[in-house]
Amino acid sequence: MQVYLADLHIHTALSPCAEAEMTPPAIVEAAVSRGVRMVGICDHNSAENALSVAEAGRAAGVTVICGMEVQTCEDVHVLTFFENPGALLAWQGEVYAALSDIENDEERFGEELVLDPMGAVTGRLRRLLLASTSMGIDRVGRRVRELGGLVVPAHVDRPSFSLIRSLGFVPPGLDPDAVEVSPRTGARRAREAYPGIAGLPIIVSSDAHRLNEIRAYTSFRLERPSFEEIRLALRSASGRAVTPLDREGI
Repeated sequence: MQVYLADLHIHTALSPCAEAEMTPPAIVEAAVSRGVRMVGICDHNSAENALSVAEAGRAAGVTVICGMEVQTCEDVHVLTFFENPGALLAWQGEVYAALSDIENDEERFGEELVLDPMGAVTGRLRRLLLASTSMGIDRVGRRVRELGGLVVPAHVDRPSFSLIRSLGFVPPGLDPDAVEVSPRTGARRAREAYPGIAGLPIIVSSDAHRLNEIRAYTSFRLERPSFEEIRLALRSASGRAVTPLDREGI
């Protein structure tokens, strides 16, 4: 077993609230410079750039876990991760179908850039990604699980777009693979403040929208850096383990 440092919540320039500097090669370079061996790409309601970052990561020895940050009809943000590209794209299609057709206002919200692995712009999304889908959190959890993915409610300690603040509890049928906590709170304080998550695995991530925000906030003990090994670690199976790093990150 080896220890791998991870930051599993990073946005690319596809998210209108992220900086244009968040290109696949720049994200990978920032991760390498800070010793981060595994990153999760989670743009708002879209996975258009995830596979490009994965390709850039392979060239640099960084494992990229592809996913997206889905906004439910309850205004809860949920990180959804997939190993299989086909399942990821199938899920993207379902999310798009549940998303309104409101056009993005680039001057107000920012551009939604589709990028290739080298960081070149190959397109722009016109639909506003910063919006709720029509899917409830129960449906999101069920479908992601049916597609073989991981379900991780995002930044549950925040005052907005979080499971605890929006619903007040973890729905009994959701059975998340983990919950994410913001670095400013940390896992220890979150367990004390929110008893409902005490028995769940916790990851801490940057939710990076800028390159200088990428940090190693969680470590995994794994045989190798991979999606399936992360799944085993979140279950504390076969000697794998996940440990939130309650400090400023590495």
